[in-house]
Amino acid sequence: MMKTFFAATAALLLFSACNEKPAPQAASKSQASDTTAEATSSGLNVAFIYGDSVNVRYQFLIDAEKELEREGKLIDERIRRKYERAEKRAAELQREAPSMGQLEMQEAQIEMQNLQVEMQEFQEKLARDFRKREVELQTNYLARINTFLEGYNSDGRYDMIMNFQPGGNLLWMSDAFDITDEVVEGLNAEYEKEMAAEKANAKKK
Repeated sequence: MMKTFFAATAALLLFSACNEKPAPQAASKSQASDTTAEATSSGLNVAFIYGDSVNVRYQFLIDAEKELEREGKLIDERIRRKYERAEKRAAELQREAPSMGQLEMQEAQIEMQNLQVEMQEFQEKLARDFRKREVELQTNYLARINTFLEGYNSDGRYDMIMNFQPGGNLLWMSDAFDITDEVVEGLNAEYEKEMAAEKANAKKK
């Protein structure tokens, strides 16, 4: 689920380092070569990142996927326990129904309706909370990528850094412009320092 989620997120990534020049869109391999040649001759420096490689190698995404997987299991367990309690109470009311008076029966029916509403609201709340966390991770991910690329390209060596995704507008580009390894290594190095700092601060507390 997370890999698909972040693949869609990564497809949005397009970093322009100066003047927000439009990215060349290659319609074919030969046209892409012509575009690259034109970009080089005009002084436009372009690089690209394999988005799928970032998805499977960036430790932040790996940890985020594990976090959401754990959260999903906890939600399923909470819903299961809530459902079992509601089901148990419903069974009790059904057993007591033959001996109930009219007023008690009405109260039991209202209680059953309230249990159904409570279960629905409970599930909807957990789903909202889960979605909110997904969005937070998505936003965090994009911010990390953009912040890193801004620092990585602070010397202005590239005019444009594009995301290469299967089925995207960029159909082909020479591997000479591939900076995926450098970017992933840099992202993981920064994330490792961040985690180490958090652990050190936690020990102090």
